[in-house]
Amino acid sequence: MPTKQTSVLVTERGRGFLWWPVFFGLGIGIYFLLPAEPSPVVIGTLLPVLTLLLFLFRRRPVVRGALWLLWLVAAGFADMELQTFLLMPEEPTKAERKLYISGRIDVIDTNYNGRQRILLSSMKDFDDNPLPGRYRLTLIHRNNNFNAGDCVELIGVVSPLFKPSVAGGYQSNRNLYFAGINGSGYIPSEVLKLDCPAGGRRFGDRVAKLRDDIARRIHRVLPPDEASVAVALIAGDQTGISRRLIEAYRDSGLAHFLSISGVHMSMLAGLMFFLVRAGMALAAPLALRFNSKKTAAFLSILVSAAYLLLSGMPVPAVRAFLMTLVVLLAVLFEREAVSVRTLALSALIVLIIEPAALVGASFQMSYAAVIALVAFYEKFAGRLNRFLTAADVSLPRRIMRGLAVYLIGVLAADLVASLATLPFAVFHFNRVALCTSLTNLLSGPVIAFIIMPFVLVSLLAFPFGLEFVPLKIVGFGVKIVNDLTLWVASLPYAATSVLSMPLWGLLLIVAGGLLLCLLRSRLRLWGAAAIVLGALSLLGVKRPEVIVDAEIKTVAVLDSQSKSYYFLPRPDRWNKQNWLSKFAAAETKDKPQNSLWPARIKIKQGKSIFVDGREFDVRSAGGTAFYDNNGKITAKTVRAYTGRRPWNM
Repeated sequence: MPTKQTSVLVTERGRGFLWWPVFFGLGIGIYFLLPAEPSPVVIGTLLPVLTLLLFLFRRRPVVRGALWLLWLVAAGFADMELQTFLLMPEEPTKAERKLYISGRIDVIDTNYNGRQRILLSSMKDFDDNPLPGRYRLTLIHRNNNFNAGDCVELIGVVSPLFKPSVAGGYQSNRNLYFAGINGSGYIPSEVLKLDCPAGGRRFGDRVAKLRDDIARRIHRVLPPDEASVAVALIAGDQTGISRRLIEAYRDSGLAHFLSISGVHMSMLAGLMFFLVRAGMALAAPLALRFNSKKTAAFLSILVSAAYLLLSGMPVPAVRAFLMTLVVLLAVLFEREAVSVRTLALSALIVLIIEPAALVGASFQMSYAAVIALVAFYEKFAGRLNRFLTAADVSLPRRIMRGLAVYLIGVLAADLVASLATLPFAVFHFNRVALCTSLTNLLSGPVIAFIIMPFVLVSLLAFPFGLEFVPLKIVGFGVKIVNDLTLWVASLPYAATSVLSMPLWGLLLIVAGGLLLCLLRSRLRLWGAAAIVLGALSLLGVKRPEVIVDAEIKTVAVLDSQSKSYYFLPRPDRWNKQNWLSKFAAAETKDKPQNSLWPARIKIKQGKSIFVDGREFDVRSAGGTAFYDNNGKITAKTVRAYTGRRPWNM
């Protein structure tokens, strides 16, 4: 008689591979949780030892399985440590300085305020000495006379990368470090062209120039708001979208539409597949001589690869391309593509190539949404198929059922994806969109039947200079979606700010979600329990009473009545914006309680402050700190949160 353990093993047979990227990612996560850079000797010893043990216990399945999972954790850790080590020579800039720079432009984009920005590499100073790494510099004077791949000279004011201003907040310096960027700043001078060294343009330069050319051609055809969104959809560059429109997309729950991901890639590949097969079916000689299905799959792969290159290869686009590629390869080689295994394979490839992506919101939200949708499809696809193909139902009823399934499918998919990404939205952005179902339901047909088909036609028309008409149709669809997002975002309670959960709460929810989605036995119910416990962690989160940065230049005190923060005069705008966002609070413009209140805050010799007679020793905190009303630190200081890592030195 089979035991419960045997029954579980039988149920979960063949799904072990799904956990490979999970344990590989666990190793990467452990690396980032360390307070200081680990010694390479440890992992250099651990991996060979685990490999030897795997060989010795190869005939003992249970022990071998446990050792293999440990090996994956160690491999993820080693991969992340190796990538950090390879970037070590490109040390971040230590202090602000003004210098002459000559170099090659890798990327041209715009910053959040719409200013033009360039990314420089292969740099040298005035004495022709090499400058390590890459600098991202914003132009004070706009210049449209250069392209990606051009060599230029300029005067730049280069500063260290911005450090986090809040524990648990966005670490821009870490992300830029792993992008190979070790300095940022601005360009007060003109940017002058130089002759590049012999060797010609690199492939990446050609792709970047092509993206710039496409963006310019789109802007020549469409008005600014429509053009900026079209550029995001075609060339993967969101930097030109106005702040008002970006915030509307976020608050309406349609921000994912601006990022090239599974929706865009699958629609584009599917449309190309359909067009090729339909075209070959109309040409009898082609249909008889060639396999239309395989031809369509091959051409769809080419179009998807070109779209990926144009997008700039962000994580969601890479994940979507890998999944699309596996499905189309299965068509070419007449094999069955298993969706959940395809997802696991794409995640493993992305983590091996770019392990630092694990700690980014893009990777987390992208894979969370897709894995939840795949698990939902596995559970309910059979029932939906039987509902649609029932033999005893008349044609009109089948049509009505199809429409009902479409509406229910859109709402269900949106609900599943929204719930899957909700914890990450709370943790990273402290803002939740409440009307996503309404926005997706109304915008879905426009995206599927107007925008994406003519995005494909535009891509095919660009080489021949025939993009005007398809771009106009794309712009028409984009205008509808823009107006829709602005309307939804203007609704009362369309979005709300929330306090973020602690990291341990998020990790519990992630673990629970993985158990729910990847397991098929009753063990997955433990996943639901973990999710509930993780969600309950929100109950213990409180706003700090006092926040002080390391230099005591920005001080915020919570007003107990209004639950908003009062800032001392002339605060740092970057700190203020991040603090208010992280703690889902507003700034009070009025003097709280009484006119004497601000005088009750005193700074003592730049080392500590007094609030209502209570002393807060700031210097001992070693960075921005967060206090309760008894003067005790309520959370990690920023210094303790970031640790002593290469990107924070």
